[in-house]
Amino acid sequence: MVYYAMVRNKNKKFSTKLFVVVGAFSHLFKSPIVLSWVLAVAGLIALTAMSVPKLRAIQISVSDLKVTFNDPPIWLDDSLLLELQDVARIHLASTTVGREGLIQTADALAATGWFNVIKQVQWVNDTEAIVHASYLIPYAKVEDQNGIVFIDMQGRRLPTRVGAIVKPNYHFITLKEPSFERPMRPGLQWNGGDILAGLNVLKLIYNKPWATQILFINLARWTTSESLMLETDTPSVFIWGSSPGEEHGLEALAEHKIERLNHIFTKYGRIDQGIEAEFDLTNTSAVIRN
Repeated sequence: MVYYAMVRNKNKKFSTKLFVVVGAFSHLFKSPIVLSWVLAVAGLIALTAMSVPKLRAIQISVSDLKVTFNDPPIWLDDSLLLELQDVARIHLASTTVGREGLIQTADALAATGWFNVIKQVQWVNDTEAIVHASYLIPYAKVEDQNGIVFIDMQGRRLPTRVGAIVKPNYHFITLKEPSFERPMRPGLQWNGGDILAGLNVLKLIYNKPWATQILFINLARWTTSESLMLETDTPSVFIWGSSPGEEHGLEALAEHKIERLNHIFTKYGRIDQGIEAEFDLTNTSAVIRN
């Protein structure tokens, strides 16, 4: 008897407290100020929910998906851009719309080797996504025993593919006969001081009006004399010599070599004057024709 009496007593106390709490809330909501604040907060929550694209927990077919890249580089060939879009579409379609699919897609794009950083893959709506990324930018070609591959300004290898990488209206100078084999995978830097020396020369000449006359920077003599050669489309050869800033004694400085080539180009319209010959730029007094 005592046990049941205690239970009824506790229930009565609980009912009294609940009645007091409900009464207090009812009193609050009778206030116009409180009610207006509640409605305002509820409205903000509703607007926020409406402004965010609704992500459905379903899979979307590849044909229904649209993927765009934010501000793709102008040099990128259209066929390569379509290929990268297909990579993204396939991975987005293989999972439900949501964070997991975005992460998988970013990883898949990074694995292609064409990007420096995948910043974000973002849904625009249920069937459209946009990719924000920075790309490995081709700066030169390297020709080795396995063919030709692009490298960036730091000497990092870009991927290869069947089809164009860069639009055809761009001129790239090729570094040939490197001392070391190409890196095993894209994104890795090419070993060897000869590649870096060739890139240092290229940085001096790439914006010169006569740069398109140069087809190759030959690295063949680097291992024996640390000397580089320029080869033109005539063809002719210019002995450039040391890497810029590392000239040997009694060797013309890089800036003097550039000044002489500028002078010859201004006078003749071609740095080799249209002659098939070998020219030595290392002499401190003049360009010598061997």
